[in-house]
Formats: sequence, C-alpha cells, structure tokens
Amino acid sequence: MRVGVLKGFLSRRYLGFWEAYLGALGVEVVRAEVPPDRRQPYCLPVQGLLAQVEALKAQGVDYLLLPDLQGGVESERGGGACPWLLDLEAALLRYYPGLPPVLKVPAELSERTLGRAGEVGQILTQNPMLVGRALDRAKGLLKPPPPPKTPLGSVGVVAQPYLLEDEAFRQEVGEALARVDLLPYFPDLPPERLREEGQKLLPMDLPTDRELLGMLHYLGRLGRVKGLLLVVSYACPPIPSLLRRAARRLSKPYRLLTLGEDWQEPLRSLKGEMTGEA
Repeated sequence: MRVGVLKGFLSRRYLGFWEAYLGALGVEVVRAEVPPDRRQPYCLPVQGLLAQVEALKAQGVDYLLLPDLQGGVESERGGGACPWLLDLEAALLRYYPGLPPVLKVPAELSERTLGRAGEVGQILTQNPMLVGRALDRAKGLLKPPPPPKTPLGSVGVVAQPYLLEDEAFRQEVGEALARVDLLPYFPDLPPERLREEGQKLLPMDLPTDRELLGMLHYLGRLGRVKGLLLVVSYACPPIPSLLRRAARRLSKPYRLLTLGEDWQEPLRSLKGEMTGEA
C-alpha cells in the first residue's frame, strides 16, 4: 500500500504524526520532491501543490493524503478564502479527474485526530489490532508543533497561514526587508490564539480567515511592531479586499504587497512612515 503526502499547505502542523502513523501501519509513505509547475495560472504555492500531485499520480500511489484546511467548516459569507483553501479535494478534482482516492485528514493535531486516524487505518489495513498498535506508537506525536521562531523586528508580517509556515517565504520576506534595513516580526501565537484575536476584529466563519485577521489584530496592538506588511500570494480579489477592510481599523502604517512584485519602493515608503520621515 502506497500513500502520497504533500509538502506545504500547513503540512508542518499535521504531517509528522501521519507519516509516523502510516509507517507504523506498514504503509509506504511517498513524497514528491519536484519544482513548482509554473505553467499553471495560479500562485506559487498552488503551482507547487499541482506539481506534487502530478508526480504522485505518475508514481502510482494508492491513496492521496490531503489536509482539511477548514476543519469541516463551510462559509456562507465568503470571506478571503480562495477555492484551494475552501476545499482542496474539490479544487484538485477539477484539474485531475483521475485523482487517486483521497484520505482527508485534519490539518491540525488534537485528540479528535485519533478518531480519524482509526478510520484511515481501517481503510488501509482492515486490521483492527494493527490499527490499535499503530495508534499507540504514534499518539505521542499528537502535540501541535510550536509556532516557528521569529526575528524580533519592527515590521509585522501578515499572510495566509500556509504562506507563513513556509520557510522559503519567510526567508524571501526577511531578505526583502533587509534591503531597506528592516527586520520582520512574524506572528508567534498558536493558531487557536490567533483565531480568537481575529474574532475581535471582524466576524469570520472560516478558520483560515479568522487566523489571517488574528495576525493583523495581534501585530497591530504589539508595541514593538511599528508597521505592517500584508502579503498575498497573488492578486486573488477576495483576500486583498478582506485585508484592506481589516487594516483600515488599525492605526499603524501598512503596505499590501503581492509575491513576485518589486517591493523595494513600497518598503522604503513604509519605513519612512514608521520613522516619521515620509
């Protein structure tokens, strides 16, 4: 039995447990280390996702493990979520009609993950005793990982959670700010705390929307943060409009920027506002 897994889209939050659990079941875990498919008309993270899925499909995996980014929550208000965040499986099926069977799992670790792990184990092995032993071996990994460490800079960085957990993204932002002698401050609260912060700013249904707004609210009231950098992966209309609407409630200067654009002049002007030299 071969199960394909994906890097990115919050994999830091859930994949360590699932890889260990699948290994304990005797299942072969298959990764695809491939570059993004830049021919696709989507943002870089989605290009990377599509390239991995294509490679896993070509390798002949029996199942594809996908994260449920919203924890089963459906939104009637829309918010800032793109289709890839709303329902990853449905979005992929539009482009890969022959997608391998999907095992959808929570994108975060908690006690409820054990229930889903038991169901997945039964699907893969049909062996309750093996499933029980595998759960015992892997359940010590159910503790959520701490937020990545952040430089103690003066520019708060706000972006969709799947971007902020990407080390390459953090490095790119840090290098761009360093060119104008600034340092970033990435949100350093756990996801559930950020969602609580988000509800104080604007009511949102989707967990990723609440977490995004929670970053803005938290960094906006943090004393050491003097300005905010709001980053979107591409100019998908719902996300920038949501961020602009929320940022207008804050008093600190900010810039809304898109990955792949030239940031130098906007960052210089942001620095000027932060230091009173604008």
